Amino acid sequence: MMRQYYEQDTDVVIVDTGDSYEGICSYFGGTYISYTKEKPISMNPFKITKMEYEQNFGEKKNFLKNLIFQIYKGASQPSMLEETIINQTIVEYYEAYFHPFEGFTDEEREKMKDAILLQDKANGKYEEYEQKMEERYGEEFNLELTENRELSEKDKRRVPKLKAIIDDSAATEGEKEQAKKALQRLTPEVIENNYLMRIERKLEKVERQKKKLKVTDLSFNTYYEFVLERIPQIMKQQNISFDIHNFATILKPFYKGGEKEYILNNDLDASLFDEKFIVFEIDKVKDDKVLFPIIVLIIMDVFTQKMRIKKGRKCLVIEEAWKAIATPTMAEYIKYLYKTARKHWAMVGVVTQEIQDITSSPIVKEAIINNSDVFMLLDQSKFKDKFDEIKATLALTDNDCKKIFTINRLDNKDGRTYFKEVFLKRGQSGEVLGVEEPPECYMAYTTEKAEKEALKLYLKLMQTDYQHAIEQFVSDWHNSGIGKCLEFSQKVLKEKKVFYYKKNNG
Repeated sequence: MMRQYYEQDTDVVIVDTGDSYEGICSYFGGTYISYTKEKPISMNPFKITKMEYEQNFGEKKNFLKNLIFQIYKGASQPSMLEETIINQTIVEYYEAYFHPFEGFTDEEREKMKDAILLQDKANGKYEEYEQKMEERYGEEFNLELTENRELSEKDKRRVPKLKAIIDDSAATEGEKEQAKKALQRLTPEVIENNYLMRIERKLEKVERQKKKLKVTDLSFNTYYEFVLERIPQIMKQQNISFDIHNFATILKPFYKGGEKEYILNNDLDASLFDEKFIVFEIDKVKDDKVLFPIIVLIIMDVFTQKMRIKKGRKCLVIEEAWKAIATPTMAEYIKYLYKTARKHWAMVGVVTQEIQDITSSPIVKEAIINNSDVFMLLDQSKFKDKFDEIKATLALTDNDCKKIFTINRLDNKDGRTYFKEVFLKRGQSGEVLGVEEPPECYMAYTTEKAEKEALKLYLKLMQTDYQHAIEQFVSDWHNSGIGKCLEFSQKVLKEKKVFYYKKNNG
């Protein structure tokens, strides 16, 4: 399938575990990126252009939120509060980069004052202050009624005189009390610890904090620095709690100096956007429960960018690696990826060899199966006793099942070259088809280690390109008289040479 898509001018991106696509990638001269400790796969998913920010920030924000929670929470579902706070930090982080803060406008200041007042009413601080004022100035004191009053010039001249009486040690207690009440009636602005002044000071503090939060470049490093400063401010301003210490500790390995710093802070090779056939081989990290899903996720983000930027058809295939991201946290993102792909002439495919992968997880059914228009099943005979689960999950009919259990079972081999069968269902229509490929194609596709190594030896000894190495290998295999490719491959590896057999030479 991938070969045919490529030949039909489709951009192909494959996430693989097990070197399955090494041969076909080499044949096409594609890009094969294999994860190793010496040269790990690294990207910078936080880096976006101004155009992407202006046109597609909502989707990028959701991806980054998923990425952060994949690191922080793993397969656990984040709380609504955690989602809200991380969402806010991502929005403010990019705002600080693309629109550095210089100060609030008059309109913004008024909105901020209203927001602070509303917050204080919600957390009880307003009521505490009003109670103090009642104790000081009497029950008639009403903070809301006095906040927006405008003083006349005459009253403004009276204010310092009343203050002088209050501070005059020679004044009687009665005179001072009368002056206080008169002052309170005139204006709350001159009362010590007046609430509007408190809000103003809060606003000035927020303004100083925002000016201080600078973002000079986009990467996980700068986001980590930003968020560790910003979340405590949000907690204090909104009187909420967030486990900032655990959050910081869990994310720290990805920050500069940490053992995984390289993963999220290196810009991806821009030439990958122009490559037509790319394979990310991540077998060596598949057992790392933290790193594996993160790498799968950021590769998916690379495809998403390619999908949006490039014209023409695109295809993403996730082999067994998709299981690493089939979590509650990722379900919505997977659904989004499927639906968005359709809008950009792109396809997403997943591959599995295990029956329980598709029958045991409601997330798989909800996010993947329900969004897939095409199903392909190979020989299912070993699952015959458990097939009711597959039938129900894939919404197969009784007729579909009858066809499926004929795969590679019919007496239809006479007069045909070697072929294997596959059940292909598109929409409501399902049929069993035979797949015949010449031996040259088989050698490009093979995942048998001995066959792959034997072909690599031909490639090395002949010092030629992949196609000529395959052609010579197949010619020698057929002319050797050895029936099975594996047996011929073992002979090549044992004798370590290119045979250059002639036809009928034995």
